[in-house]
Amino acid sequence: LQLTGGGCRCAGMLEVKWEGRWSRVCRDSVSKASEDSICRRLGCGPPITEPLQVVFAGGKEPHKRLLQCVGLGAAPVGCRGMPGNCTEHAVLTCSEPVKTTPEPASVPPTTTPEPTGPARLRLVDGDFGCSGFVELHRQGLWGAVAGSPDISPELATRICQDLRCGTAVNSHNHAKPERGSHLPVRWEVVEPCESHPLFDCFERTSAWRGKAPAFIICSGSQPQALRRLAAGPTPCEGDIEVFHEGRWQVLCDNWAQRAERGRQLCRELRCGNLSSSTEIRDPPSMGVTCRVPTLHLCPASLGAPRTCSRTRVVCQDSKPHPTGTAAGTIVSICLALLLFGILLLICGPPAYRRLMKR
Repeated sequence: LQLTGGGCRCAGMLEVKWEGRWSRVCRDSVSKASEDSICRRLGCGPPITEPLQVVFAGGKEPHKRLLQCVGLGAAPVGCRGMPGNCTEHAVLTCSEPVKTTPEPASVPPTTTPEPTGPARLRLVDGDFGCSGFVELHRQGLWGAVAGSPDISPELATRICQDLRCGTAVNSHNHAKPERGSHLPVRWEVVEPCESHPLFDCFERTSAWRGKAPAFIICSGSQPQALRRLAAGPTPCEGDIEVFHEGRWQVLCDNWAQRAERGRQLCRELRCGNLSSSTEIRDPPSMGVTCRVPTLHLCPASLGAPRTCSRTRVVCQDSKPHPTGTAAGTIVSICLALLLFGILLLICGPPAYRRLMKR
């Protein structure tokens, strides 16, 4: 079906495509009851009663055959030719369809949420690989673990074992390094949790402001060298220190052991023979004692920390750093050059004139 001659698709003379060609419909074929159905089939609004003036292009009505049709308001439509009895064309005016604004499509999120992934722990900003501030990744979010309430030694050991770093070491007497990570505290410890899986021991913290992150040291946090000469101008000169409980500490010795400790350490560090071993009493230091004469067995036989003097060792291969030109020497050279230039300006012209007279 279509409406033609009315200036828009919803008004005009009713035509039907029948047997491959468009033909007009007799007025008798359209009842008042079928007008509403015809308008809906055309995608228009309900019919209106305003009179419609049909204007044909060129002012002359084109010749088309007339049809008498039944069932125009529904499909299928049945029509037959009525050339003699049809005196009036069917003219129909439907209202324009109501324009509805479609709902805007949902905007996809601008960021893709991070996949949750398995929960995991890590230690960051420590002196060595198995020490540092505790951070947890869970529910797709990294965050630091709060240090209050304190992590129990049992839980700290479970964390170290999960990271394959041995067992936990008491870190209360150790100075914590400055925290370099900017992750906020998002997790806190749920105690007791001995009977729970490790990652069920943490939950989201409700008030993270002002909370400091937890810091632990594991027994696997060990440097490659367990003894060194520290605070000296070269690696072959300095104070004897041993690595104990996660940090370097001064080795306390009596006068009878100092020379032997120095000889052992010079050989171990490949610094040649011992040149000197001196006791440094001022200022006093906090250190540990070794109960065995052999230096490399000390980590298993160290005593409690106490105040003692340091042992300054100098090995034969201790070569001082080359010294550059002192600042005073450079100033002296500049002043000498300046004085030479002044003397040349003052004495040069008279001497030149005397030379020319001769």
